[in-house]
Amino acid sequence: MKKVFSLLLLASILTLTGAPSTAQPKDAPKPDTQTVEETKQPERPSKEEMKKQFEQRLNLSDKQKEKAKAIHQQGREEMAPIMVQIKQKHQEIEMVKMSRMAEKMQQEKIAQITAEIQTLEKQAHEIRKKNSQEFEKILNKKQKAELEQMKAEGRARFEKYHKARPAFQGLGTPNMFLKPLLPPPHKEGLWK
Repeated sequence: MKKVFSLLLLASILTLTGAPSTAQPKDAPKPDTQTVEETKQPERPSKEEMKKQFEQRLNLSDKQKEKAKAIHQQGREEMAPIMVQIKQKHQEIEMVKMSRMAEKMQQEKIAQITAEIQTLEKQAHEIRKKNSQEFEKILNKKQKAELEQMKAEGRARFEKYHKARPAFQGLGTPNMFLKPLLPPPHKEGLWK
């Protein structure tokens, strides 16, 4: 029995490491490297560098920078208690999952906590929206136009690296058991 186990272990190790005769040479070109590079996100600069680039691109004056900093600080102060509550709700969900209560009761409790999280996230979204509007009030027309251009570039960059999800296929039923409700997207020209 021990010999069989040791042979299986040795075979699995050899399989995982791969035989040297079947491996590609290190200097051989990798297949489809362009598609991998296209979907790989570039490295992000630090927050300080991003802040400097943002201020330079909008050509903010010192007075505008101070107002923007105050708006940002006020938003962080308003957001802090909401983010703490969201974190606590996520911890509550984990505690419910680890508890010994009945499965149905767990699901009901988790659904209730999730609804509370969604309410808190809506509040956070409203705070972000309000802060964004306050920031835009301190900009002139040229700066607002440049900000809109930056937003469009950000959306395009996001769409480049985050592909669209497939169409909804049913109410939680695995796709393999359903016939597609919609024709394949490439035939209708829905997605590229």
